[in-house]
Amino acid sequence: MPRGQNILLAELKQLAATIEASARAGDPVTLRARLKELLAWGRQVILRTPAAPSALVEDNEALRRRLRTSKASFDSMITAYKAILDAFETFRGTVDLVHQTKRLEELPHTLEAIRKLRNLHTMHVILDQDLFEHRIPAGVGRAGAAVIRTRLRQFSPSPHAPRLFLGEVGHIENPGFFLGLDKDPLSGSCFIFALGHKYVHSKIIGVVAAYDPDPQRYAPDKATDFLSHFCDILACTLITALEHAQLEELTVRDALTGVNNRTYLERHAGRILAFAARKKLPVHLLFIDLNGFKAVNDTLGHEAGDAILVAVARSIQAMIRKYDIFVRLGGDEFVLLLPDTDELMARSFVARLRQTLASLNVGKACCLDTDLRVSASVGISRHDPPQSLEDLIRAADQHMYEDKTLSKKGPAGRHDATPPQTASPQARTAPHHD
Repeated sequence: MPRGQNILLAELKQLAATIEASARAGDPVTLRARLKELLAWGRQVILRTPAAPSALVEDNEALRRRLRTSKASFDSMITAYKAILDAFETFRGTVDLVHQTKRLEELPHTLEAIRKLRNLHTMHVILDQDLFEHRIPAGVGRAGAAVIRTRLRQFSPSPHAPRLFLGEVGHIENPGFFLGLDKDPLSGSCFIFALGHKYVHSKIIGVVAAYDPDPQRYAPDKATDFLSHFCDILACTLITALEHAQLEELTVRDALTGVNNRTYLERHAGRILAFAARKKLPVHLLFIDLNGFKAVNDTLGHEAGDAILVAVARSIQAMIRKYDIFVRLGGDEFVLLLPDTDELMARSFVARLRQTLASLNVGKACCLDTDLRVSASVGISRHDPPQSLEDLIRAADQHMYEDKTLSKKGPAGRHDATPPQTASPQARTAPHHD
């Protein structure tokens, strides 16, 4: 071979080696640069090569074909590599969204964000309501552990656990249950994965599923490593959020009655009072103290007294709205914060409260034969911005002691007697805190 051709081949081999090294390194930017160098080198060779015999022309044409083939191969490699990078970035974004979920009530927002990120038609999670109880937020499915187990019996054990199903929806029974849909979709594909408990082996805490109208999107032969890893992270996050919720409830929940405690009031009342002040909405606070409760404990015993406190707390809890704050301060003292409630509404509520307590079956509550009846003294105080929560409670407490004095004069002596019938129908019906 002539010396000139040897030099050309050496240069070509060197360029090919750099291109191969860039490809192995997975560096698309450097790879494109090396390909451009190769093309530029080829042009220079062609331009500086003098007229040649037919054999040399054929060699050059063969070289051009090899260059075109190599470029097509490398372009295909870059496209595949870019697709892998895009998939990984999407997966990383999905995992980041899950990691940002600290509270169970954030789960619907997280699922919607993941659905949009992955361009899904439907994404749904069903949680074990026996485990998560009342903490499952709206928008998230719930079912008893036995129901979930029954539904999952249609899926045979899979070596790719927690994978349960990947394929067309027509191949499973009642896909609408897993997808949170009122009707089973007639076509399309879905994946269904079990969510395992990170502490209890083989225990399923729920199911995650997604649906797409495209029958091929979730084909049975597709790799599911990313999905399996995502499900593991989601399951661990849900258990962690459940533990945080349980721990938080211990700090803000009264152990005896189950209603919130003073810590809860102090944590949330400031926000409500500030909002009401900005919107110029009335807020009233009720200080409730059961009458003669020490005598109840002395007569019936502390166990019966505790049972009566529980019954009282549940009765009041059933009367209030979702955004009212009802807490037990301690002993037989309770506080109720009523946002967007004027004085007429507050006094009407107190009147109904007295009726509710008077009708409480004390004997049934404490499982004793007694005709004892429960009554309470109630102090009402309206928030006067920028009055602090402590001052508001103190004012209501003072009014409660005044009410105890007035109660000796009978119902007519109280300020919270049923509002006069001259009040407007709207004002009379507004205070129902159901």
